[in-house]
Amino acid sequence: MSWLRSSKSYSLKVKKDKVKTEKMDVILKGIIASTHTDSVKQDLLHKIAEKGSSLQPAGTIQAVLELTSQWYLEGESYLQCKHGLEIYKSWGKHNLSTFEQFFNKQYLTKILSKKYRNLGNVPTLILHSMQILQVSPMFRDHCSVIENQAITYVKDHQDIVCLANFAEFLLQFKECIPKGEICLPFCSTLILSMSLCSPPEVESDLISYIKNANSISTLISAIWRTSDSTVVLGSLKEIFHIISSPCDIEPAVCLGSLVQYLPTNMINTVVKNVISNSNINNNSMVTAIQRIIDWLQWPTARYVDQWVIAFLKGLASVQKYSILISVTENKVDQIFEKLQFAPVREPGLNIVSYMLLSFQHSPEPFHKMLPMVPKIIEDWRGDNSDQCKQLLPKLAELLHVLMSLHGGFPELYDPVYELIKDFEKPSPDVIKFKLEHSKWTAHRDAQAYVPRSYQPKAEMGKTGLHNLGNTCYMNSILQALYMCDSFRNGLLQHIPSIEQNMVVKLQYVFAFLSLSQRPAYAPVNFLAASRPPWFVAGFQQDCSEFLKYLLDQLQEQETSFLRNPNNGTGTLSKATGTLSRSPKKEKSVKSEESKGRTLIEENFGGRISTAVKCLNCGTSSQKEEMFMDLPLAFPDYNSTFQKALAGGDSKMALHSSPDTSASVRPATSTNGEERNCLHLNDLMKHYLEPEKLAGDNMYHCDNCNGLQEGERTINIVQSPEYLILTLLRFSYDTRLQSRSKIFREVKYPKTLAVPVAGNDGPHEKESLRSAVLEQLDKCGVEVNSKCSDIYSLCSVVIHSGTSSDCGHYYCYARHSVVTNTENVCENLTSIEQEDDLDFLQDKWYLFNDSRVSYASYSSFSNVTKRFTKDTAYVLIYRKIDETKLGNDYKLGLDQNIQPSKIDAPLRADLRDAVNKDNRTYLQEQENVASKNSSRKRPNSSSWYNWKDDDDKGGSGPCGGGNGSLGDLDTSGARFVF
Repeated sequence: MSWLRSSKSYSLKVKKDKVKTEKMDVILKGIIASTHTDSVKQDLLHKIAEKGSSLQPAGTIQAVLELTSQWYLEGESYLQCKHGLEIYKSWGKHNLSTFEQFFNKQYLTKILSKKYRNLGNVPTLILHSMQILQVSPMFRDHCSVIENQAITYVKDHQDIVCLANFAEFLLQFKECIPKGEICLPFCSTLILSMSLCSPPEVESDLISYIKNANSISTLISAIWRTSDSTVVLGSLKEIFHIISSPCDIEPAVCLGSLVQYLPTNMINTVVKNVISNSNINNNSMVTAIQRIIDWLQWPTARYVDQWVIAFLKGLASVQKYSILISVTENKVDQIFEKLQFAPVREPGLNIVSYMLLSFQHSPEPFHKMLPMVPKIIEDWRGDNSDQCKQLLPKLAELLHVLMSLHGGFPELYDPVYELIKDFEKPSPDVIKFKLEHSKWTAHRDAQAYVPRSYQPKAEMGKTGLHNLGNTCYMNSILQALYMCDSFRNGLLQHIPSIEQNMVVKLQYVFAFLSLSQRPAYAPVNFLAASRPPWFVAGFQQDCSEFLKYLLDQLQEQETSFLRNPNNGTGTLSKATGTLSRSPKKEKSVKSEESKGRTLIEENFGGRISTAVKCLNCGTSSQKEEMFMDLPLAFPDYNSTFQKALAGGDSKMALHSSPDTSASVRPATSTNGEERNCLHLNDLMKHYLEPEKLAGDNMYHCDNCNGLQEGERTINIVQSPEYLILTLLRFSYDTRLQSRSKIFREVKYPKTLAVPVAGNDGPHEKESLRSAVLEQLDKCGVEVNSKCSDIYSLCSVVIHSGTSSDCGHYYCYARHSVVTNTENVCENLTSIEQEDDLDFLQDKWYLFNDSRVSYASYSSFSNVTKRFTKDTAYVLIYRKIDETKLGNDYKLGLDQNIQPSKIDAPLRADLRDAVNKDNRTYLQEQENVASKNSSRKRPNSSSWYNWKDDDDKGGSGPCGGGNGSLGDLDTSGARFVF
């Protein structure tokens, strides 16, 4: 009986436990399903949570844990999730043994691998469970399970909340962080999953998104701090792989939260190895850098500007210019637009500054951001923060430097100048330093060999001209004309007609000389169009003859257009000057006035009067004609042909056969007689002296109806803007049966007084002319006439050799801009030496084909004393007009003259052609550098090669053409018109 009572009692207890279990399960479910208010439900659930601290049957505990964990992971309501976790924690904490049986390894593995409705709650459930199990022997085993399952979990749960909660768990339980061989794979997988977590579409969710991303980054940074460099570098590799891979969906911007944790001391090493990796193509590099730039938007991102600028400098050092061009053109305006946001201001300005200061071959990126400048300055001025107060002067300085670099756009720059007028303008030295320090070529590896053909552009910013096969005669003339500033500006602004092929070709040459990034330009197309028909390709020619032909063709093409009755501008009467001069014919000139002056007439056209008097009957005749150069013979050169008519061709002397004396033979000694130096005034005086016509050179008088002795007188009646003087050094020696050269030295002064007939009346330039002539007289210079126009020397073409058929031409020149001349007449009184009398900047350049260098007046004024075969041949002087002094250009004598500053903006077609070629040139440099680098780089399959690569350099083809191109055979070379 006792056994039966005992058996019944046990059976009753089991049934009661079962009922209690069933009741608790039902109670919890009933509470959620009831119609009670949420506050009532919360109170009931909270009381059940407190029941966990009281003694409960194991079955009851098990059932509660199963139900509440299910609520937390799969529940749809807030009550289920919040109070399910509360009950779960309380019952597990107070019932450790039962909790150990419930939260075993199998259950842990299950929830790590299974996809639940509330993915983000899994790590939180694990977090609280592991907190309960910290005192349990099972804790270590559970840590191992989590550590081994972590990579799979992160890979399968690419949700920002889930990853962030898992990161928070691992930060609290660092024992669970994968270590050893699986540490790097875990970091890489976590970074990849993070990159797939796109920002929320709802703006109100952004704060949570940012917070979650920062939690993940904090975990990764903690792993980096406690791991060796392999883990860090492997992580960086994964990051770069992600951002450099083309894909339809952009990697999440939250990767930017990692930048602040990247070791900045590794920037240079990482950049160096990335850009030298041949497996990373240009497109991938562009994509990567642009995505790094996008990280500027991340609120907590720091050091983004350091990484971006380091990459840009590194790419410049290996001449990967196409990447730099693409990144700058694509991103600079986007970055600048975001400068209105405080977190982006300083790093964004740093990147923009570097991009625009280094992108010197084109103004386009700078001009793209100009419309946004007023908005940014307005925002910054409205913000009284210390940040804006510090950044505004930097922005103003940047704008000043860029407007100086890309001059010639007043319509774009005037509003900007007005905005920043209150800020100090940087000095020319500061501007020069910033541009030199920032340009891409300044970042080349100091140990890398740079091929000669790719040497940077000359320090002074001047562009040379490639010799295309004995074309120095053309190159020297082009450089001399280019430095005639008003002519260059007028030519570049001239709108040519279809007939003006030569004008178009010359415009392109001048545009490239102004803006090209090449150290030297190859004027192939211009040579083909401008070479006189009788010039033999590949042979040395006379530069003076080429100059005359060039000016004649330019004049002829423009007047042909003006004569055309269908051109819409009316017809032009017969020209008032010689339109064309060739060895076979010379057009006559009528005195009929033209309707307008051509570009050549405005700059080089003067007028001269020639009078011939019959000494028998006294009858005289006179004619007036235009000239574009004055051929000056030497006084001791006894030839009736030496005094060609004004505007005449020096070939008259070259092709004549006078009875020459020993004085015209090449001087091989330096005795005083042969080295007697003449002054240019002597040659001018000799040119204008009356000439007796007698003997074989008698004059045919119409009145006497026969040959008579006569006298010819030449007078300049209108002086040109630019006076071209050709020294007739070449003649044909009948005894030697060869052309010879006169080697007498000539003093060509900086300031020249040119007699002009009719200048003796009242004249607005009288004060300047009188002061200059008086000062020249004090300096011991014989002045030919008190009625003179004043000129300043701007170009000298030197011939080196013994004959016009051989030798070499090079040019000394300076800008012909008349600069600061306030109180000029008063300042003249202090001048004691003739060479000190000057109206142009004393900044000379030597143009010797592709080579350009600084020079000085003293270096060439007595060049024949140092090099006996080198003599001045063609001189160009600029007229000094007192009415224009200080008005044309507001420049001081110490300011740097740049064509881009003083010229009007180039036409779009000219500018686009140069910009295109600048891009091509940079790509050519990059290709050569790439070939050299790939040729010498050791084979390696490793993404990072941490050894310094000392095998650098190489050689490559010359950009823009080079070498002996002969008769325009440019196969294999790359030229842009």
